[in-house]
Amino acid sequence: MSEEEINNALAKAEKEAEKKDHKKQWVERMIKSAKTYYKLCPYYDRKTSECFINLGTKCTRDGRYEVCPVFMGFLDTKYQEITSKKRLLPMDFLDLAQNV
Repeated sequence: MSEEEINNALAKAEKEAEKKDHKKQWVERMIKSAKTYYKLCPYYDRKTSECFINLGTKCTRDGRYEVCPVFMGFLDTKYQEITSKKRLLPMDFLDLAQNV
């Protein structure tokens, strides 16, 4: 492998790492923003204890969404959808919820 190929591979790896960090920062910002508006997960049904994201499955976390893999996965897919359409990312959770 030549030095140029190694530099190209490193540049690609850095771009991917930067992209992942940006996604992680955005997801954390959305969770922090959601905390200001909701005590429990906005997609949690209190009466039936079901998750609206998984449609019909019981919520195993009783509405707590800080480290919920389902909620984080939902935000991750929203990030992918928005960036694939090359639109601006919402800065607040309510902006994201209104666009759904």
